[in-house]
Amino acid sequence: MAKMALDLAPPLIRDTLLEESGFREEYGFIPDPILSFPNSGVSFQRSSLYDAIRKVLSGTKEKKVTNTKGQKWRLKKINKNGELPNLSLFRGEKSFPLPAFATLSPDKDTRLRFLDKVVSDVNLPNNASDPWRNILSEHALEDDELDAFQSEFLDTPVVKARSINRDVKTRQGSISSLVPTSRRYFERLVGEYDGSASIHSYASGSGRKFFNQLSAWRPYDGFLYSLFLSSHASLTEEINIDQLNSRDLVHAFDFLDKHGDRISQLGAIEIGLRILPSKPEIEQALIRLIEQIRGDDVNGQTSGFKFLSALFCFVDGTLSRTRLLSAEPPFYRRLAALSQAALIQRQLVNIDIDIDLFSEETFRNHGGQHYLQSLADMRLEPRWDPDFATAAQMKADFFGRILIAAKKYEQNITDSQIYDLIFGDSAGSLQSLSHPFYSYLPGPLEGTEDAQHTLPPEFAEVIETQLGAEKVGPSSFPALVNFSLIYRIGTDQAELATTALKRSNHHLRDIKDKSQLVAILGGLSTVAAVTRSPALADELQILVRKYGRDATYKLFIQEAIKICLVAAASRSELSEWTEFVGDWLTELAFGDLKDDEAQEFYLSLNWLCHVVPELWVSCGRADAALLAFNAK
Repeated sequence: MAKMALDLAPPLIRDTLLEESGFREEYGFIPDPILSFPNSGVSFQRSSLYDAIRKVLSGTKEKKVTNTKGQKWRLKKINKNGELPNLSLFRGEKSFPLPAFATLSPDKDTRLRFLDKVVSDVNLPNNASDPWRNILSEHALEDDELDAFQSEFLDTPVVKARSINRDVKTRQGSISSLVPTSRRYFERLVGEYDGSASIHSYASGSGRKFFNQLSAWRPYDGFLYSLFLSSHASLTEEINIDQLNSRDLVHAFDFLDKHGDRISQLGAIEIGLRILPSKPEIEQALIRLIEQIRGDDVNGQTSGFKFLSALFCFVDGTLSRTRLLSAEPPFYRRLAALSQAALIQRQLVNIDIDIDLFSEETFRNHGGQHYLQSLADMRLEPRWDPDFATAAQMKADFFGRILIAAKKYEQNITDSQIYDLIFGDSAGSLQSLSHPFYSYLPGPLEGTEDAQHTLPPEFAEVIETQLGAEKVGPSSFPALVNFSLIYRIGTDQAELATTALKRSNHHLRDIKDKSQLVAILGGLSTVAAVTRSPALADELQILVRKYGRDATYKLFIQEAIKICLVAAASRSELSEWTEFVGDWLTELAFGDLKDDEAQEFYLSLNWLCHVVPELWVSCGRADAALLAFNAK
């Protein structure tokens, strides 16, 4: 019965259960999997291979072992005395080395020496290595213990980076293998979540602790791995380079110039601007990094930003699908997604990849999951919209961060050509190329934060004038919408918009076309979200309902779903949010839908309920209606 249940269980659940020794013992499972070795084309039954390895490590000169095809191989130890054991398999003229199996050795000193070596090699944290040290001090590993031991080391960024690099060079592996399904892997990539409510708190807590551990591991490698977390300036501010000597620092900047991912390059620029007076030797490499960011053509076939955007969508969509970090705030999951995207990009940056094709396939296969997850995230972090994940917006965000860092450390670059590169009057300076609006929109880790700048009185007056006009139409909302993500907009401004919609009897005058209407509705839904205004969200639902009856302005179903989910962020409590979303989506599900729209809607609804399972209660009628419609 247990075996039948396991056969029906999803692979992730089945594998997790089989990893538990208590479960295996209780139900009599004695696993003896087949082990395959990359690039060899050879596989063995685990028990027979491990038994042969134990005998050779115990002193047997040579041991024969039969593979799954019935072919006999000779297993021998080929290392010199005093070295950690190296094993190889031989058959005629063929041979291939085995991975290190020193933990099966009967010699305690050999086992512990090997542990120390691999712990240092992959930066396994103490809380993971100490239990293995206790076990290896007592006995050689059993078969199941060895599998768990090897899994421990596979769940490290160092091993994953090597694996990606190897798979690309040998043209093996698959895109699904780029994103681990292990929580401990991501904790080793970005640090353990510590309960922080914002990225700033996380950076000064777990972030700082994590960077210090990386620096203590190996200053040079630790610095390069720290830079994977450069998706927010508060994190790069915590990266300390005191352990790095000048030669290694210059080497790191040169490496990033030639082989760096975009996120790490940005982190290096921010750090470089901070330390330039004491480390002038990095100036030329710093200039090259800034020029590389500036020169990236986001529409080009080799754009690093286009590749980063696609990788972020892919990793975040995968994390959403697996619900691996669903208990943590969205900023932590996005930090993990962006850091993994950076790690992947660094391994592939000099590989000939069709970025356009990769981006197209990524957005087609993972874009919907990422997009709906991000819209649902707005309940907790309302200031970041998934439409900000484009390559163009990422580049604009990088420009904004460089400008902010350069202004903060302006005294460090006054006498450097970096100053003209960033602040100069020429058409090629970052300041002249940056957009005064898009370069300062919230980044993916800033959805929970209020805008830093207070709304100037003169801008507040413009908002009041536009919303107070007798005629309510496109000219009524630009100031409110545009300022809502840059400045702190209060509920009083949202109330003005609510009053204007009521005063117009939910009819906007002088609408040119549907695209203009969609832009207004989208902008007002954002205002409702960032100001937490349920009243404005309610008026928007009425407005969408009214225009839905007009064939000229009727929204596509995906447009209506987005407006619904963004406006729903006006409600931060889960119960209120699910009720609002459920009511609106149910209304849409019983509306006038085309066949293709009903299918899209059904797929989106199921993705959304996977992201937020509590929605099944409030969306049950919508699900049933769409299922019935699609069954026709």
